[in-house]
Amino acid sequence: MEWEKRITEAKYTAPSGKEVSFLFGSVSKETDLKTGLFTFPDKDGAHVQHQGAGATSFPLTCIFNGSDCMEQADSFEALLFERGVGELQHPVYGIHKVVPHGKIKRVDDLLSGLNESVVEVTFVKIITDDVIPKLETVAAAEIEEKYEAFSDAACEDFARGVSAGTIDDELREKSVLNTQTEQIKSTMEPLISSHAGSYGDFLTTVAELKNAVNTMFDKSSSAINKGLNTARFTLNLMRYPSRVVINVSEKIKGYSTLIATLINQFKHDPFGTRNIANAIITARLSLSAAAASVASGVALQIAEGSAQKDTAAIQVSREEAVYAAEAIINLFELVKNFDDTKVKSNAFVDVNNETAFLLSDVVYKSAALIINSSFSLPMRRTIVLDRDRQLIELSAELYGSVDYMDELIFENKLTADEIIVLPMGKEITYYVKSA
Repeated sequence: MEWEKRITEAKYTAPSGKEVSFLFGSVSKETDLKTGLFTFPDKDGAHVQHQGAGATSFPLTCIFNGSDCMEQADSFEALLFERGVGELQHPVYGIHKVVPHGKIKRVDDLLSGLNESVVEVTFVKIITDDVIPKLETVAAAEIEEKYEAFSDAACEDFARGVSAGTIDDELREKSVLNTQTEQIKSTMEPLISSHAGSYGDFLTTVAELKNAVNTMFDKSSSAINKGLNTARFTLNLMRYPSRVVINVSEKIKGYSTLIATLINQFKHDPFGTRNIANAIITARLSLSAAAASVASGVALQIAEGSAQKDTAAIQVSREEAVYAAEAIINLFELVKNFDDTKVKSNAFVDVNNETAFLLSDVVYKSAALIINSSFSLPMRRTIVLDRDRQLIELSAELYGSVDYMDELIFENKLTADEIIVLPMGKEITYYVKSA
């Protein structure tokens, strides 16, 4: 048959140059479309940004058989954990430069007498160095410096840009800022409430921000200084949740919700040229603060996690880090596009674009730090138990210590009965750092 002529040997060459050939089951490939999907409160449907084609991946079921099948599978797995770029000779889709990605699942079928070990792995085709520049080295301290530079510029832009000619202008801007404050508080509070110290500072800043807003247009002192206070408290309030150590996906989800809520708040232009300008400047402050906060906060958390020597103590996996880098860039693009649309539709004139460049610097430096850190993060691995096992025994086998039973319980959502005896056929997920 014609299709049989297209099938070649399945083989993986690791970064070290070592090769492993394997049998295979059914084959497939997947290509992601780069889209940003955003939903808005009280609005049916979703906004979708199409950004071209993303990663191409090749899920494979790699089969090793014979009396030494487990040894063959062990050798193959060891190659998968090597750092760097390997080469996949796919039996159908050709030869590609790849990196193993996501979960690695292993099943050893010994009881049936088939003497077969199966490793399920996904290879992702990479962009070669001649297409994309080498990723720059970024330190955590640089992210902090970039954020502070952005923060100072954003506060000055707000203080110099917001103005009020009448009492009605003042009242409207105060109402907008107070509504915004409540939205930040209600959306971010669940992320930070379990961290007593940070939560206390968060609530204090809420009160300080409300007071700054209510006195922002008082004639007794400099309007610029009062605007700076309002902006500074807004930045601080937005920043606190980003710096607590929580699940990275939940952190990104929280900020995504907040950004969507703020965009919805500023979707409709108010009446009057001055009020429109104030709305654009206010939206720019809060949205850019959210984008910078989540980008820098996630990057610093992941960088700290990658430096952990204790694999089980790391709260972020390699695949979660890659997702995070993509997510913060998508959020930044959403914020930027909203601002660009508002500026263009209202013929708003920007006096200084430096803050926009500084925001972009924070986001892309943060993404670079995340990607650099991801190579030191563990890969998620799954095994299927070939017999009933004790949790303490499994902890010692997978992590080299009996101290990680709690991690296994949490990661695998084990029931009370499973904590006593893990049944044969149970899938167990754990994390392994690359060599």
